[in-house]
Amino acid sequence: MNKEKTLRITITTFFTIALFGGLFFGYILSEVNKGKELQKLASYQPTTPTKLYDSNGVLFAELYRHKQELLKYSDIPPHVIHAFLSVEDDNFFNHFGIDFLAIVRAAIKNVFAGRIVQGGSTLTQQLAKTILQQRKKTFGRKFLEALLTLQIEQEYTKEEILEIYFNLIYLGHGTTGLSSAANVYFQKDVRDLSIAEAAMLARLPKAPVTYSPFKNPKEAKQAHLVVLGLMAKNGFIPKDQVQKIHDDFWERYWPVVITQSPSRSTWGAKLNRAPYFTEWVRQILEKELGEEALYTGGLRVYTTLDVRKHEIAEEELRKGLIEQDKSAFGANFRYAGRADRGLVSLYNLFGSIFPVGVPYVTSLDDRQVFRLHLEKEMAPALELLTDFTPSENESAAVKEFQRSSLVFSSNLHVEGAIVTIDHQTGYIQTMVGGSRFSPKNQFNRAMQARRQTGSAFKPFVYAAAIQNRAVGSGTGIMDAPLTTITEEGEGYSPQDISGDFRGMVPLSRALSLSLNIVSVQVLMRTGTDAVIDFASKVTKANKARFPTGPALALGVAELTPYEMALGYSILANKGKDVIPFSVRYVLNQSGTVVYNKEKEVQETLAEEAKNGTIQIIPEATAYIIKQMLIGVAMGGTPTQALRAADKGNYKGESGGKTGSTSSYTNVWYAGFDPKFTSVVWMGFDKSSLSLGKGVTAAGVAAPIWGKMYSRWYNEGPYPVFYPNGKAEEIPADVVKGATCAFNGLSPGPNCPLTGNLFLKPITIAGRTLAVPGGRQCDGDRDHYRSMDLTDFLQRELEISDEELK
Repeated sequence: MNKEKTLRITITTFFTIALFGGLFFGYILSEVNKGKELQKLASYQPTTPTKLYDSNGVLFAELYRHKQELLKYSDIPPHVIHAFLSVEDDNFFNHFGIDFLAIVRAAIKNVFAGRIVQGGSTLTQQLAKTILQQRKKTFGRKFLEALLTLQIEQEYTKEEILEIYFNLIYLGHGTTGLSSAANVYFQKDVRDLSIAEAAMLARLPKAPVTYSPFKNPKEAKQAHLVVLGLMAKNGFIPKDQVQKIHDDFWERYWPVVITQSPSRSTWGAKLNRAPYFTEWVRQILEKELGEEALYTGGLRVYTTLDVRKHEIAEEELRKGLIEQDKSAFGANFRYAGRADRGLVSLYNLFGSIFPVGVPYVTSLDDRQVFRLHLEKEMAPALELLTDFTPSENESAAVKEFQRSSLVFSSNLHVEGAIVTIDHQTGYIQTMVGGSRFSPKNQFNRAMQARRQTGSAFKPFVYAAAIQNRAVGSGTGIMDAPLTTITEEGEGYSPQDISGDFRGMVPLSRALSLSLNIVSVQVLMRTGTDAVIDFASKVTKANKARFPTGPALALGVAELTPYEMALGYSILANKGKDVIPFSVRYVLNQSGTVVYNKEKEVQETLAEEAKNGTIQIIPEATAYIIKQMLIGVAMGGTPTQALRAADKGNYKGESGGKTGSTSSYTNVWYAGFDPKFTSVVWMGFDKSSLSLGKGVTAAGVAAPIWGKMYSRWYNEGPYPVFYPNGKAEEIPADVVKGATCAFNGLSPGPNCPLTGNLFLKPITIAGRTLAVPGGRQCDGDRDHYRSMDLTDFLQRELEISDEELK
C-alpha cells in the first residue's frame, strides 16, 4: 500500500513538474520570439561627442559625458577579438548563449578553491548584463538576463554580437567601448592595437579597477601574462613567444603607467587645444541648445577661433609669465616689489610731510615669508602626521591651513590673459584666460577679470577730446607741474613715470611718450562726461563703471581685456560697430543648422548700416586716433619692445598703446594691425599686489604682443595699412594741417613741422565748435621747458585770473 502511494505521489509530482516546466519553457520560447527585451538593445543610442572646429576647419576640442566611437566588426583586428574571447568566453562560437559546461566547470573550480575564482557566464550574458545594469540584483533580473541572452543569440549573428559587445563594454577610467579605451590607455586607434595591448585590455571587463595599469600596475602586469598564456593555450599565438611579447611590452609601457595619474580618464584624455575658449563656448551652447543636445547629440560646432594663432598666443604668454615669476620671486621666498598698493598712498603722504625719501616695500613681511616656508616645507609632513594622530581637531586644523594657504600662494603667481578679435568680422581668434587651465584655475581672465587699465585707456580720452574739437593731433599741451581738486575736495597732482617735465608737447608726441599730466589736461578740456560717454560706447561697458575724477584720464577705470580689445577694435575698424562672437554656427548629425550666430551678427550689422547706427563713433575721429596710435607703435614707448630682434621682433605695421598702473600692479598692451586687434594683460589675481618696482608694460606685455604677431606671419609677409602704397582715404571731416614739432603751437619761420589732424568746425545751437589755435612759435625749442603751467596759461595764452580759476 505504501509502495503504491509512494509511486502515485512520485508520478503525480513528475507530471506536475513536467507540466509546469513545459509551460515555463513554452513561456520562455514565447517571450524569446516576441523579443520585448531586445527593444532595450535596439533603442540604445551611444553618445556621440560634440566636436568643435576652428575658423579653418581644424578640430580642436570635443564635448561629451562618455566618449564613444562606434566600431564595426571589420574594424576590430582578429588578435583583439581572440584576446577577449580567451579571457571571457573561449567557447563563444559554439554555444547558444548559455554555456552549461562552462557553468559546471566553474562551479567545480570554485568548490575546490573555496572561493569564487571563475565565472560561468558567456560573453552574450555579459552583454545582457550591460544592457540591464540599471536593475537590482534579484532573481527576476537573473531571469531577465537569461531571457535577453537567448533573444540576442536568436536575433543576431555571432559577429554582430561581438560588434555590439565591443561598443558597449566598460573598460575602466570612464571608457565605454573599446575605441575609447584604446585612446585612454594607449592613445591609439583600435585598428592599430598590438597583441600585447589587446591582452592588457582583455582583462579589464571583469575588474576594471583591480587590473587598471594606472591604479594597480603590478596586478595589471601579472594578469597580462595570464591572458597571453590563455591566448597561447587556445592557439592564437605561439607558446614560445608569450614571455617575449610580455617582456617587450612592459619594458616600453611600465615607464608610462608609473608616471600617469591614477585618476586618468576619458575626460583627461579628451581633445582640447584651447580650454578657456572651449569652456566659454560650452557655456554658450549649454544655454542656447541645452545639456542633452550638447553632450549627446554629436553636434558639429564651427567657431571663430584660429587654433594656430591661439596656441602661439598661449605659448608666448606662458613663457612671459614664467619669466616674470622668476624676476619677481627672489631667493628665500622674498618677493621683490610685492608691495600691497593699499600702503603706497600712506607712504606718499608721509613723504609729502617729512623731508625724507619715501620707502618702497620690496618684500613680504616676516609672517608671510614664514607662511610660505611652512606651506612648502612642512604642510606635507603635517598631513602625513594627521594620518597617525587620532585627534580630529588637529586634523581639521591642518586641512583648513592647507585650504587657506592654497588661496594665499595661488595669489602669489603672476597671471595673464590674451584676447584677439578680427575687427573686420568680429571673430574672436584667440582667448587665453590664464597661465594654465586646470580644475583650480578656470577663471577666464580674458573675459572676466576687471583691472585698472593705466595708460592703455588714454586713447579713449584723446579720441573723446578730438571728437569734441577740444584738440587736434598736433595741438600743444603743457607738460608741467599740475595740481587740481577732485570732486571729494582733495588735491590731485599727477606725475609722469620719468618724474621730469617736457614743457609744451604736441598731443601726438604726448601720447607716444604716455605723459600723464598732458592726459589729465586733455580730460579737463573735454569734460569727464564726454570721455565716459565715448569710452562706454566703444567698450560697451556701463557708464556707471567709470569714475568721474581726473584720475579717469590715467586709466583707473577697471575693464576686462575683452572690453579693451573691443574698444580698440572699433577704433581700428574706422569707428564702425564690431560685434565679437565665438560660435559661428552649429550643425546636428543630419547636417541641419540648429544655431547660427554668424548670420545673426551679419543681419544686425546690416540693419545698423541701414538705419545709420553702425557708426559707433565718427569715422573722422577714428581715423585721427588710429593715426596717432600707429605713431605710438612706430615711434613711442612700445616701439623697441615690439620691433627689437631680442624682444618682440615684429616687423609689420601696427598701432597700439602700453598701459602700466600705479604701484606696478597691472601691465597692458593693446594693439592692432590691419586685420587683428589683440590685448595682453599681466598681473596678480590679488589686484593690490605689485609686479615689482619698475616693471612696465613696454618691458613685459608689449614684447609678448610682438612675438605673437611675428610668429603668426612666420616672419612675413607682414600686413600693411596701405597696400600698394595707396594711403587710406582721409574722411571728409578731417582737416590736415601742421604745428610746430617743438611744442604744438602755430608754426613759425624757424620751426620744423609736425602733422596736425583735427575735425572741421561745426555749429550746434548757434555755437561754433572748433579746435582752438595756439600762439605762433618763435622757434626757441627750450622756451617753454622751465615754465610752470600757471605761468604758461597766464603769460603766453593770456588767460585771466578769473578764467584760470
